[in-house]
Amino acid sequence: MNARLEGRAMSSYDMRDVDYKTHILIGRTPAGDMTVIGEWPHVPRQSEVQQRIDGARQRYTVYLLCTPTSIIPADGNADGTRQRGPSSR
Repeated sequence: MNARLEGRAMSSYDMRDVDYKTHILIGRTPAGDMTVIGEWPHVPRQSEVQQRIDGARQRYTVYLLCTPTSIIPADGNADGTRQRGPSSR
């Protein structure tokens, strides 16, 4: 997985490669809006992070380099099983 283009939505294909070693660079605007600027499957070098910051289409007030603490599929429980609706119980 390479660093993504700024603001690009992740597809379900991308999610299979997200794990606890993934690093995500997020830019935050003065209004509080956040945009993913880049992601890496490893700890990026400072020069890689700075390159992404320098290449951002807009300037942000703060940049956050994060790792996931929880990875939860959108269509199921954290253990990968599908959620049941109230009528199916």
